[in-house]
Amino acid sequence: MELPRRSKGDEYTTPGRYGELQSEVRRSIRGADIPVLFVYAFDYRTRLGPFQFCDRSLIPAAARAVGSALHAAGLTNVRLVLQQWSPNIRPSAALINGKRPEMLFVSAMQIHSASAYELIRDAWTLGDERPLILAGGSKAIFEPWDYFGLSEEGRVGADVVVTGEEFVILELLDRILQHKGARETMRQAFERVRASGLLEDISGLVYRPDAPVGNPPYLVNTGIQRLVQDLDELPLPFDAFGLFEPRHKGSTLSKRPVPRDRIKSHGDIVSLVTTRGCKFHCPYCPIPGYNQYTFRYRSPERLVEEMAGIVQHTGIRTFFGTDDNFFNDRATVEEILSAMARGKVGNRSFRKAVSFATEATEFDVFKNRDLLPLARDAGMRALWFGIEDLTAGLVKKGQSPEKTKTIFKLLLKQGIAPMPMMMHHDGQPLFTWRGLYGLLNQVGFLRRAGAITCQVTLLTPSVGSRGYEETFRNGVVLKSVGGRPVEEYQYDGNHLVATGDPRPWRRQMNLLLSYLSFYNPINLVRALPRIDKMWAERIVMQFYGMFGLAKSVVQLRKWLQRLIAGPIERFTELSPPKFPMVVPEMVDTNLVHYGAGTRLPVLV
Repeated sequence: MELPRRSKGDEYTTPGRYGELQSEVRRSIRGADIPVLFVYAFDYRTRLGPFQFCDRSLIPAAARAVGSALHAAGLTNVRLVLQQWSPNIRPSAALINGKRPEMLFVSAMQIHSASAYELIRDAWTLGDERPLILAGGSKAIFEPWDYFGLSEEGRVGADVVVTGEEFVILELLDRILQHKGARETMRQAFERVRASGLLEDISGLVYRPDAPVGNPPYLVNTGIQRLVQDLDELPLPFDAFGLFEPRHKGSTLSKRPVPRDRIKSHGDIVSLVTTRGCKFHCPYCPIPGYNQYTFRYRSPERLVEEMAGIVQHTGIRTFFGTDDNFFNDRATVEEILSAMARGKVGNRSFRKAVSFATEATEFDVFKNRDLLPLARDAGMRALWFGIEDLTAGLVKKGQSPEKTKTIFKLLLKQGIAPMPMMMHHDGQPLFTWRGLYGLLNQVGFLRRAGAITCQVTLLTPSVGSRGYEETFRNGVVLKSVGGRPVEEYQYDGNHLVATGDPRPWRRQMNLLLSYLSFYNPINLVRALPRIDKMWAERIVMQFYGMFGLAKSVVQLRKWLQRLIAGPIERFTELSPPKFPMVVPEMVDTNLVHYGAGTRLPVLV
C-alpha cells in the first residue's frame, strides 16, 4: 500500500535538530573506534536494457549519504562497498583496519533484495561476533518484514530496519550510544536498549521485540519518519568519497579504501539530491507518498558548493540529479539554475566545468521552457522525461505529441539531450496504422523528434504505490511462470511480471522490438548526417543501445521461453506481511494504518 501520512504540520523534524543529533553522537563516541561496513546490495540479473552499463559508473546517493552522515557524526572507520564494483565481499570475512565491523548497514532496492538477504545470512555465520545489522533502502521502507525470518528456523534477520532517512539513523545511534557500556559492542547495547523499550519513540524503525530465537512473534513498528525539511542540514559529502572499497572480485576488504582523488577511475557519475517531491499522483508511483506530499530542496548556494567541491576533490564532473521532478516549482528551479549559472569551478563556469542531468515532467518543462537557456548555462546536458505514453492512455501528466516536439526542439537548440522514458502497458498494441497509440509508433515519433535515447519499461507493480494492491486483486500479477515462482529482481520493468494478456510473452517481445526499432544500424546511419549539438551523443548512444539490446536478448531468452511454454499462475490477492506488526502505545495511531495503539499483534 501507499505509505500513510503524518498529520499536517507534523511531517518535518524540528529545524536544526539534525545538527544537534550529529553533535550528540560525536560527543558520545569520544574517540572510540567503531568499525562500520556499509554494503549497497546489487543483483546482476537486473543488468538489462540500453543503460545497463551506467550502473557501474554511477556512485549511488544512498552510500554517499549514509557514509557522509556517519563520518560527520564521528564514525570515521567506515568502509562503503558497492556490490556492482565488488560483488563478492562477504561481511563474515571483512576486516576494517584489522577489526571486524561492529555495525553492518545493508541498503537495497526491491529488485536487489535477494543479494541483501544473502549479506545478512553471511553476517550471521559469525555467531556471537556478528555485527549489529541494520537494513535500509526502498525495500526496507515499504516491506520491512521481509528482512526477518531469513533462515529455516526463523532466527536469522536484521536487528533493526530503518524505514527513514539519515535522521532516523542518527536518532537510533544516539540512543544506543547514550546507554552503551564501556566494554559493550554496538549490538549488545542495542539489544539491551531494545529490551528496555527505549526505541519505541524513534519514528522510522521496525524490529523484533525479543532475542532472536526462532521466528519473531511480531514486529514493532514505530511509525512513519519525520522528514528533514531543509536539506542543507545534511552534511557535505566530500569525506565520504574517501571511504569506498575498490573494484575487485575478492571476498575480503582491501587494506585501504580508494583515495578520493582517485575515485573517478572507479565511478565517474555522481547521483545528487537537489529536490524531493512531485505534484503528480500517478497510481504506479510511490514517490509522493514517501515524501508525504511535500516538496523539499537544497539551497542554491549549498548545491553549488557541493558540486564545485566534488569536482575539485575528486575530478568527477558528471552529475545526475535524483530529482522526482526538478521543474516542479518554478521559483525554486529558477533560483537553483541562476546560482549554478553563476557558479565557478576554479576559473571555469558551470556551463564548461560540469555536466548535469536530471528528471522532470514534460508538463513542467513546457510550462517553464523559457528557463532552458539558463539551464544550459547552469551545466545541464540532459533531461529525462517520464512521458510514459504520448497519448495519455496510461496516465495524464500534461504530455502530448505537440508539446514533445516543441520541447525537444528547444532542448536540442540549447545542447541539452532529450531522454524520454516510456511505459508499455496492457491495451497498448505494438503498432497501429493510424495515430500514435502503438508502442512502435511512439518510439518512432520520439526518435524523429530528436530523442537521444529512449527507455521503455513494462508497467510493473511498484511497492508503496497507490495502485499496488489493486493489481494483485485484479489477477494480473504473475505468481509463477513455467513452474518457477517470480522473484523480486524481476520487478525491474524489464521482465514481464504483470499483464492480463492471455499470452504474456507478447508483451515481453514488444519491449525488445521497441528497443530494436530505436537502436539499430539503420538508425545509426540515419544519425550520421544529422548534425546538431547532440550529434556525438546520438551516435554513442546508438552503439551502447545496440550492444545493450543484444545482451538483453541473450539474458532474457530463458524467461521468454518460459512465458511461451507456461504454465502461468497469477496472484488473486496480495500476500500479507510475513509477521504481524505492532505499534507502540506512544505512537499517534491516527497517523498510521496499523490499527489501535496496542502491544497485541495487529496485522498491517
